[in-house]
Amino acid sequence: MNFFVRLALIAVVLLISGCVKPRPDQIYRGTYFYNFESSSFTPEGTNESWCLSGDMSKAELPAKGPSGPWGTAHVVVHGKLSPPGHYCNMGASKYVLTVYDVIDVKDKVAKDM
Repeated sequence: MNFFVRLALIAVVLLISGCVKPRPDQIYRGTYFYNFESSSFTPEGTNESWCLSGDMSKAELPAKGPSGPWGTAHVVVHGKLSPPGHYCNMGASKYVLTVYDVIDVKDKVAKDM
């Protein structure tokens, strides 16, 4: 390859990589739902349901039956949101929120099955 073709390829790669910016870590507030099969996060002020990744055990009550814990809690978490896509159960979630830390938990409510 000649010098100018290599230079052009390098320039294109640098331009493309400069356009893709990772989402920064942020603080998220909302409702955490969990049961024996799944969990989700609904951000404050929305009706969206995001898939969750990470340890949310601080926000869960102990299990009341053989199927494990089941409930909701209002949480504040530190995490990172994925790019839009089709995630989790049958691709129903537009985002995955990867939780690094559970900052605050209020209003833990156990749900009956």
